[in-house]
Amino acid sequence: MSASNRPSISEAGGFISKERMDTLLGNYAAEHADQKSADFVKAMCFSKDKVLELLADDRAAGLRIYYGIHIDTDGDGIKEKKMVLVATDANGDDILPAGVSLDGVQSKDMALILDEGLPCPQYCGGGGGGTTDQKPE
Repeated sequence: MSASNRPSISEAGGFISKERMDTLLGNYAAEHADQKSADFVKAMCFSKDKVLELLADDRAAGLRIYYGIHIDTDGDGIKEKKMVLVATDANGDDILPAGVSLDGVQSKDMALILDEGLPCPQYCGGGGGGTTDQKPE
């Protein structure tokens, strides 16, 4: 897609109804029904303060969420689903740390990358917000 056809980062996203959310989440649950086990992850929760800190970079115009998988390193055989959040600039480019010098000191570019969200359903609240299997009150 050329830069002239690219949607504006400042206009990206749109608010939807609860009914639309239920449909989208229901579709996801149905698509992954065979994965519904104790380690099934349907969402991640991140601290408001950490998201705001990520977006506090003067260059930030948006937020990108990458899907990732942490490969088993402790022998339990579990591959953990991850969501990695990075700020984006007005061009849609990720704002990433510039790197670490040879002596291990972080460069002056202090861009942040956010991970370690709390997985749902393991850490979901009881309010039912994004659950498609809970009856409305």
